[in-house]
Amino acid sequence: MARRCRVCLVLGGGGVRGLAHLGVLQVLERAGIPIDYLVGTSAGSIVGAAYAIKPDAERITARAFEYFSGEEFAASSFSSLLPGSKDPHPGLVQNVINGVRKGIAYSNLLRKASVLPGEKMSEMIACLLPDADFIDTKIPFAVPTLDLKTGEDVLITRKSIRQAVVAGCSIPGVFPPVEYNDRLLVDSGIVCPVPVSAARKEFEPDLLIAVDILNRIEREEEFPHGLDVLLRSETIACSRLNSQEISKADIVIRPEVGQIYWSDFSELDSLVDEGAAAARKQVDEISRLIRRKRRVFKFPRLDPRSIFKAAE
Repeated sequence: MARRCRVCLVLGGGGVRGLAHLGVLQVLERAGIPIDYLVGTSAGSIVGAAYAIKPDAERITARAFEYFSGEEFAASSFSSLLPGSKDPHPGLVQNVINGVRKGIAYSNLLRKASVLPGEKMSEMIACLLPDADFIDTKIPFAVPTLDLKTGEDVLITRKSIRQAVVAGCSIPGVFPPVEYNDRLLVDSGIVCPVPVSAARKEFEPDLLIAVDILNRIEREEEFPHGLDVLLRSETIACSRLNSQEISKADIVIRPEVGQIYWSDFSELDSLVDEGAAAARKQVDEISRLIRRKRRVFKFPRLDPRSIFKAAE
């Protein structure tokens, strides 16, 4: 008696580069590769939540394009956050500092809990996701976050999906922490962009596929200021932590989107296309592993003579 291989898909963080996840989902869906569990960090939590609620990658892609290309998003604070920057730095701290260097006013960091109010994130999530609870999803789903009070990782799997995703997308310094069950939660991407370990512990899948949308570390020659050294160290630390995590996955899909800045919404089509291209390269290997990892359960064969003996 055979049981189908259980597959978990882990969607990493990376700002607008998270749209590459939609291309990955489209390819897996067309190839008939089942997704039994979903875990998403930061931008990955938005895509993961939408797909867990209604697994239709084409529909979700169309809705994302409609929103990010529309007037509602253009009028929001997101469209003006670090405008015009094309530097593909992976670190969250680096993202904020880049804006300071370009003359953008971040005095709110000194006076308030964040650059942008939490309502801005909540409004965007409300536009992209229905008001649903985790129990309403068609695919079991989880959102990793980081508790500022204790330093602990917190995996949210209950109650409001919108609230969980807002917490999972609250980039430290950019958006305020989210109060949740006596915890103060933020985006965990700064310490674990692709949460493979958390996904394995929560769902115990037979096959785990990770999608990594962070860019690789490139060689740099000059670090003229102490701040440059600090930020470079933070970038390296983030990259190493990520490498350790994704090494625990069975399959890693890496869309070539590292050259696109985390808040650059001008290349939506390219992001989805790159995600699809990267997934297509792995489809055959994923199918092979699913066949190999399928668990087969055998019932013990009974000796008919033992049955008669027991009846005597």
